[in-house]
Amino acid sequence: MNHPNSITSRLFKMTKVEKLQNHFGGNVNYMDLDYIHNPIPKMPQWNFFNDGDIDITKNNRFSYVPAHTHSFIEFNYMYSGSCTQYINDVKTILHQHDLLVMDKDVVQRIDYTNENDILVNILVKTDSPYEAIFDSIPQSTNEITQLLYNGTRVNSLHNNFMLFNLSLSEVALNLINALIGIGISQSSAHRKDSLRFIFSSLLLELPDLTTDKSINFADSSSDDLLPVLKYIEENFATISLNEVSEIFKYNTNYLGNKIKTNTGKTFNELIERRRLSAAQNLMLKTNLNLSQISETVGYQNSSSLFRLFKKYLKTTPSEYKRRVHPKVPKSILKQLNS
Repeated sequence: MNHPNSITSRLFKMTKVEKLQNHFGGNVNYMDLDYIHNPIPKMPQWNFFNDGDIDITKNNRFSYVPAHTHSFIEFNYMYSGSCTQYINDVKTILHQHDLLVMDKDVVQRIDYTNENDILVNILVKTDSPYEAIFDSIPQSTNEITQLLYNGTRVNSLHNNFMLFNLSLSEVALNLINALIGIGISQSSAHRKDSLRFIFSSLLLELPDLTTDKSINFADSSSDDLLPVLKYIEENFATISLNEVSEIFKYNTNYLGNKIKTNTGKTFNELIERRRLSAAQNLMLKTNLNLSQISETVGYQNSSSLFRLFKKYLKTTPSEYKRRVHPKVPKSILKQLNS
């Protein structure tokens, strides 16, 4: 395939990780994340933000991407092809020119991507005040800028996402192509300022291009629920609603209704989906057997895990593990990280 455009040529060029994933047919743990002790890891900022508050990377093809959350806001732009993602376990299919925006506590996983499926990641650092990142845009301009502002808040719900179709706007397409071009050109003069300026311009074009969204900005009524949700996320394998209610001094029925109102899911649904994502990651990234995986995610036997996979994935744990578990020698991973 001929790719005369310089941006396209660079995006289609295979990375070291892509070469390994294409060879072994599985996900390479190039960040050396400990999935056994943290089955749904938070992606670290790593070395993404060495040059400013915005960074551009490419999603590595030829594999699945395990369930994870972020320590930053992430924009996924489908430059070419398509991909299937699960955002808080909601199936979302991205086609060419679609742009997905996710807050940092969203649980994201991505199905297998092929050679022509180019997904570009636009990462936005959120441990700086909003005004320091986008001083030219008022936080109340639209929902997308509100999402960014919400992402910089510590005491806030961060499970928001929005989906946009950039093919509806030639201006938006030109802006994001310019953003990607500068982002993947590390030697570009004034790169940091250029990324901010173009990204801020893109944000102003997005409101009319929305195709789907799940927005739950923080307000005073949800502030006291934040530590409860965080506790559930961290202890999903061992807790019950009665135990959580007792710890946080709530009536059990009241807390169950409050969780449903603020998250759109019942307590049991939150636990099940968290356990499912954890089990999928353990199958993909570890050599634990099904009994060990069941115990790790909070089940006394593998029959409960079987029912969970049948309910949400319409398959069995054994079938799923055979399909996704890679066979990548440790020596190869060591060379990649050296």
